[in-house]
Amino acid sequence: AEGVDGSQGCVRTMPASLVDSYTQDGKLGVDSWYKCQPFQGHTETVYTTQQIDDNLLRIALGKKLYYKYAALFMYKAAAAFPWAGKDVAIMGSQRPNFESICIYYNASTCTTIDYHKPISKDSRLQTMTIDEWDAAPRRFDAAISVSSFEHDGLGRYGDPLNPDGDLGAVAKMSCVLKPGGILYLSVPVAKDKIVWNMHRVYGRLRLPKLLAPFTLLDVIGDNQLKERLNGCDSGAHGDYQPIFVLRNAPQPHPYFNAERLDELFGASEPLLADDSAPQCSSTPTLRPT
Repeated sequence: AEGVDGSQGCVRTMPASLVDSYTQDGKLGVDSWYKCQPFQGHTETVYTTQQIDDNLLRIALGKKLYYKYAALFMYKAAAAFPWAGKDVAIMGSQRPNFESICIYYNASTCTTIDYHKPISKDSRLQTMTIDEWDAAPRRFDAAISVSSFEHDGLGRYGDPLNPDGDLGAVAKMSCVLKPGGILYLSVPVAKDKIVWNMHRVYGRLRLPKLLAPFTLLDVIGDNQLKERLNGCDSGAHGDYQPIFVLRNAPQPHPYFNAERLDELFGASEPLLADDSAPQCSSTPTLRPT
């Protein structure tokens, strides 16, 4: 098969037959950064009370967790759009970081939903697989997704190639949430780009498509946010991930979210793949391993 890493089944290069679909007919840039981490043979993940309590102390002190930007931004989002007393889902998880934030800010229940269910040793956290949710759907008041949906459909985790896998994953959240529920969504933001097969980076072209099933309430970040949303080039990195606060309700009109971004950060023409853009000021000089 074209570009397939025979040892693990991931696809090393973007198939030529899918380039137009992945890049929106050449509008999105392309970079490369290959990893193959299929779920087959995935090591069992266990979340302990000690891990969660350690995280709770760090949160109380205002310290970062693993996703340094997104964690700090999530503290702000939870204060501005509280989930206290509500049922909250955490979509995708490798460490109990955002589960700990869920608990710290007094959710009624915190439930992790992932393809491979972590084992929770703490009564404050429940877990389930996506298949279990599909078999018995449950709707939540709020949901947290951090650094998850930008990977869907790129095959890095052994998932099927799907140019719109990210859009489908976000759209499914309208069924996970109750009507009017809140999605706290964090994805990489800068000039639009596919970094094959690592992740997508979202700018003014792809981002409105991603957010389209929901109504954008706010974007939580810091003083880098305007630069990012106006299209600086982050290279292959997806290091900067603000929190998009979204209500599970149709947009008042099809361009509402795009206009809301203009209102918050100034009008900005989408940058196409060949358009030059300054490097993001905070972009690391070295690619992490």
